[in-house]
Amino acid sequence: MHTGLKITAFAAALAATFGTAYGVGRVLDPVVADSAPAPAHDEKHTPASPAPRESADRGH
Repeated sequence: MHTGLKITAFAAALAATFGTAYGVGRVLDPVVADSAPAPAHDEKHTPASPAPRESADRGH
């Protein structure tokens, strides 16, 4: 069997497999029902620790 024919046969089988899985997935009901969106947070995000201050002395 030639390499090109092997690659073509593999690609066709792969496309058929995924196409079948897609079709079956579209027919069946979803496993998880749609849920309500998560509520938005009203609080402002505050860091757990304050940011380090820059030293006035730039030397080491």
